[in-house]
Amino acid sequence: RAASLRPAGLRLASGVPARTPEQTEHLEKLAEEHNGFLFGEVPPPPGEKRKKEDWEYYYPPLMTSALALFLFTWLNQPLSSVEDEAMEEAKRRMGFEPDVHFKQ
Repeated sequence: RAASLRPAGLRLASGVPARTPEQTEHLEKLAEEHNGFLFGEVPPPPGEKRKKEDWEYYYPPLMTSALALFLFTWLNQPLSSVEDEAMEEAKRRMGFEPDVHFKQ
């Protein structure tokens, strides 16, 4: 326990204050209260399947659909904005040569 040998005001090289014995005791107490499994869910006995909750059936297709919708709208967005079109129209009306560099 090298952390307990440091003076209380000493900081680590990363700038994070060293953990105090009270904080360590609190974290150890929390670790004892939990069983160590993700979300506290104990795995089923061998040969049995885990029963899914209702939301677990809808989550993958909904997230896939949301990603597909996002990609579709992102890939099909206009190549120019309203401001760009207004600037071209203003230049045309004022008699400037049109910008041909950005036309496709």
